[in-house]
Amino acid sequence: MKAEKISVIVGILVIVLLGVLIIWKSNIIGVSKNRLEQTARKEQGVSDDWKMVQDVNEDMCVMLFYDEEKSDCRYSVYMTRGGIARGYFYVDGGVDGFMIDSSRSMIYEDRGIVLLSMNRDKVCRIEVESDAVGTIEVEPSAPFALALPANCGEIIMYDAQGNIVTLYDSFVG
Repeated sequence: MKAEKISVIVGILVIVLLGVLIIWKSNIIGVSKNRLEQTARKEQGVSDDWKMVQDVNEDMCVMLFYDEEKSDCRYSVYMTRGGIARGYFYVDGGVDGFMIDSSRSMIYEDRGIVLLSMNRDKVCRIEVESDAVGTIEVEPSAPFALALPANCGEIIMYDAQGNIVTLYDSFVG
């Protein structure tokens, strides 16, 4: 009788362990919203003394990390998945020279558009064609990271003098 109970318990433990391994390997559990910054810093090797700006919505999270002098930066983009997957999953990140010297727009298919900049152009206002987004005020002396809906329409950025600031676009996929 004891041997049968031990066999049943071992069998149940093996099934539970296999279930946990399947869930872990199937990539359906991502990073929780409150652990995004910590995870991105660890994965990209970003120092704790670097500052960070971010924008998070239900579809994506974009983070821009930068040093005190604003001479170097790293970015991270995380997105949610449909179905039974939970949390945010890493999709893009690294270093991009356009973000340091100007502003970068990255389009992620139907998921959204990311705007990143160390803001050397002193952008103070971003006008988005979409009524849902409208005008976004930006601190002209601060870097920015924005996550916009994919169908937001035309995006125009202005500096304090009302000049249009160039936005470099790229399609990520």
